[in-house]
Amino acid sequence: MLVKTNASCANCKWAGDQGFFEELPTDGEVVEGLERATMGWWAQRKAEKQESAAQSAYQAALAQWNVVEDHLEGCLTEAKTFEGTKPEETEGLSLVAKPGERIFLIVEGAALVESRRGAGSWQGASQGFSFPIGNSGLRYRVGGTRGHYVPGNETPTSIDTGVVTVTDRRVVFQGPKQTREWDFSKLVGYEHYDHPSWTAIQVSNRQKTSGILYGDEHAAVAQFRIALALKHYQGGVDAFVTELTNEIAQHEATRPTAPLTATPTKSE
Repeated sequence: MLVKTNASCANCKWAGDQGFFEELPTDGEVVEGLERATMGWWAQRKAEKQESAAQSAYQAALAQWNVVEDHLEGCLTEAKTFEGTKPEETEGLSLVAKPGERIFLIVEGAALVESRRGAGSWQGASQGFSFPIGNSGLRYRVGGTRGHYVPGNETPTSIDTGVVTVTDRRVVFQGPKQTREWDFSKLVGYEHYDHPSWTAIQVSNRQKTSGILYGDEHAAVAQFRIALALKHYQGGVDAFVTELTNEIAQHEATRPTAPLTATPTKSE
C-alpha cells in the first residue's frame, strides 16, 4: 500500500521515484497474509483432490455403465436379426438336427451338471465304543446312542464334459459318458447362476433338475442365446424385442452424471 506520510514514520521507506514514503506492512500483517495464503493453498489442494476422486469414480461408473449399454444394444440387434443358422451351415455341429431345426449356440468344453447330495453326518450324544467289521469298512457300535443322521446338502456337480448345442427346440449335451436332452416342449423352467456360470434346466420328464456349465467367459452369450432360442420356439420374439427396448430405456436413465468442476482452471 502506498501512502503519503511523514518522514519520521518508523515503518516506512523512501520511495524516491514516487516522491513520498512507502509504508511497509507490520510483522503481524505479514504473518496474517502468510496464514491466509497457506490456508488458501491447502483449501485449493483439498478441492483438487476431491475433484480428482470424483472424476475417477465417475469414469469407473461410466465405464461399467457403457459395458451394460453395449451388451443390451447388442442383444437388441441380435434379437431383431438373428434367427439361428441352418444345420448344414453351422460349423462344428455334432448334433443330428431334426428337420427345420435351427442352431443358436454351440459351446465346446461345457459340463453336464447334476445335483448330488454330499456326505451326511450323525449328530447328537454318543457313548460306548465301536469296532471294525472285517474288511467291509463298516463299524459295529456297542452301547450309547448315535443321535440322528443329517443328510448332506444338495450340491451341483459336474459329471461329464462335452459339447452343448442350443437349438430353437431343445438344449442337448453330448459327452463321452453322458448324453442329455432338455426338450422345450417339456420345459418347466430354467435359472442362470454365476461364478461358476451355469444354467439349471427343469423338464417334466425328468425328476431331478440338471443343467449345463459353460464358464464365466461364455456366460453372457450363452444365457442370451438360450433365452432367444426359447423365444423363437414360443413365438415371443416381438415381445422379447419390446422388453429389451424398455430395458435399454431404463438403463439410459441411470447414466452416471459427470461431477461439476469446483476448482478454477489456469485460464481463469
